[in-house]
Amino acid sequence: MRRVLALGVGLILFTAAAFAEVGEDPPGELRVGFGQSDITPPVGAMMTGAGLERSVGTDDALLAKTLVVQSGDRTLAIVGVDLVKIRLDLADAAIAEAAQRTGIDRDAVMICPSHNHSSPFVPMGGPNNKDYLSTLPGLIADSIAQAYGALQPARMFLGRSLVYEGLHNRRVVSKADGLVLNTWLKKLNDLEQTPQVLGTEGPIDPELWVARFDALDGRVLGTLVNFTCHPALHDRRGRKWSADFPGVIADQMAHAYGEQVVCVFTQGASGNVNPNTQFVPDWREKAAVFARAAVDAAKRATRIEGPIAVGYARRNVRAPRRDPADHREGAIARLDWRDPRGVAPRSPVVPVNAARIGPLGIATNAGELFVEWGLSVKKRSPFPHTIVSELTNEWVGYEPTAQAFQHEGYEALVGVNFVSLEGIQMLVDTAVELLQELWEGE
Repeated sequence: MRRVLALGVGLILFTAAAFAEVGEDPPGELRVGFGQSDITPPVGAMMTGAGLERSVGTDDALLAKTLVVQSGDRTLAIVGVDLVKIRLDLADAAIAEAAQRTGIDRDAVMICPSHNHSSPFVPMGGPNNKDYLSTLPGLIADSIAQAYGALQPARMFLGRSLVYEGLHNRRVVSKADGLVLNTWLKKLNDLEQTPQVLGTEGPIDPELWVARFDALDGRVLGTLVNFTCHPALHDRRGRKWSADFPGVIADQMAHAYGEQVVCVFTQGASGNVNPNTQFVPDWREKAAVFARAAVDAAKRATRIEGPIAVGYARRNVRAPRRDPADHREGAIARLDWRDPRGVAPRSPVVPVNAARIGPLGIATNAGELFVEWGLSVKKRSPFPHTIVSELTNEWVGYEPTAQAFQHEGYEALVGVNFVSLEGIQMLVDTAVELLQELWEGE
């Protein structure tokens, strides 16, 4: 028995020595790197929002933050950007440059806007943003290259908080006609126009996930955070750039673990989920609710033992578009809204990505996905833990549910919704299929 044990120990030592001699890592060893670059636009560039006003300053910098994870021959890059959206042409340009500089497979790069509402107006650009947008892909690629160059052996920890404070489903059902009104509409406070509402149309997703990555000496290198709520707390009426609550989460992570920590944020399926108050002067105090939950999840995180598989997949889907003529007369006037028709994505091809880091599955969608769709992805996923990252690598408008289309509301208007219900189902099904392939393939 002792001889068998001795042979086993000897084999382990020989194997480790062999990998050390050739300069390779043992199979399944996780290597992680973080990087970030400043993508704050110049003062005077147009901000996102209804008014499309020019910025006059900066409250806090907008950043591109990258997590690169590597195991065996698989390398994955997840980029969180403090932007409201990203266009396919800009994302593809950043991915191409990053691939050229690092060798990372183009299908392995996910550029994930936080959906920050105090950021530049990316979708149509505009004359004041042209020069800035031309530099954006290179700045994003800088953060990926930096993270790739920082790769080192690491340990993974996974934690979660459940957050019920500070967010709500932003669609309530009016008893008068059985249709939806968005919670920001003034007519909700007029008892003559809206005598009664019958609660919210749908749920929220309270999961706030944190994947923490530590160096072998115990230093925290960075975190990957996922949460499902519109970043619309910062008082953009001051017309200053800000990363909104994801920036506050990052600040609190750095306070808890050191200034070296990079916090990569990805937005969940938040197409119909908002903070309880929007664009308020005390936005940092409101954001602290989410930041405390994130830090708590990081501190309680459980170490993932054993070899950690890394995988990725991308599929380009031709999702059927919604008929631009498909609009009930009076649907816009009922909401006291301007006619949003006339703006449309540039490409009929919609990218769908999926990835895995050990037991954590990551599914993407290019639209503002309703929370019910995100919950369905989590339910159907074969992974024990799954997160959804919306608006990744492209922007294709709101993606409501079948019920939401029937109930109308802002998100179902032609002009902010481009993809048909059939197309939305295709995109969601594709993400689940890719997760299944990653799960079965490892």
